Amino acid sequence: MYSLVIAEAAIELVPQSLRNHPSVKNHSKRIGRDSNEILLDISYHQKAMVEQNLREWWKRGRPDIVHFDLVEALSTPLFKQKKLKVYVSTIDNKLIIINQGLRIPKSYFRFERLMISIFNNHKIDKSPNLIELRANVGFNDLIQKIIRPDLVLGFSVKGTKSKICDILRNNVVDNSKNYCFVVGGFQRGHFSETVNQTCSNLYSISPYSLESHVVIARILYECENYTY
Repeated sequence: MYSLVIAEAAIELVPQSLRNHPSVKNHSKRIGRDSNEILLDISYHQKAMVEQNLREWWKRGRPDIVHFDLVEALSTPLFKQKKLKVYVSTIDNKLIIINQGLRIPKSYFRFERLMISIFNNHKIDKSPNLIELRANVGFNDLIQKIIRPDLVLGFSVKGTKSKICDILRNNVVDNSKNYCFVVGGFQRGHFSETVNQTCSNLYSISPYSLESHVVIARILYECENYTY
């Protein structure tokens, strides 16, 4: 069994501390939604994020990254054959659990509405078992109490340079074990020390800084070759 964690993911509702900022209020008025029904987006809210000194603002406000990642992961044969579990661990310590059968909308607008509903209601009313949100679940708790993998492999430009095929050959040696892959869900910066210390090994698969959905695609493709 494989688990994929999109770690420190840059997806969240606009924090309470930013909701009265003019840029947030103007955006809220323009799209006709209350500020508690808007995902934090650095394209619209960067001024508020910087002026209000939002913690690690440069890593936040990119829900589109999570959208790309989930569309990629949930479209794979590995997920459809129930050999992959997917989790989104957000930068503000919320956990989104993706269960079998969920189809992530290809349209970003529909995805955005889905995520807003999840953050406000903790589930989808029509399909409560397909996706759920748990508050106050940090990355360590996810790994140690929920996934409990035999090995945690992280992917970062700061990791040891290696090819995906070699990484799996050297680490994924028993299909009966639970292997967890950790990919960053943010646009700038690096994993926190918490994530780094939890990973058994940290790897870089390219001399270039790849977008996370590309890394996910390469990992899962190689896993399929090992599984079949």
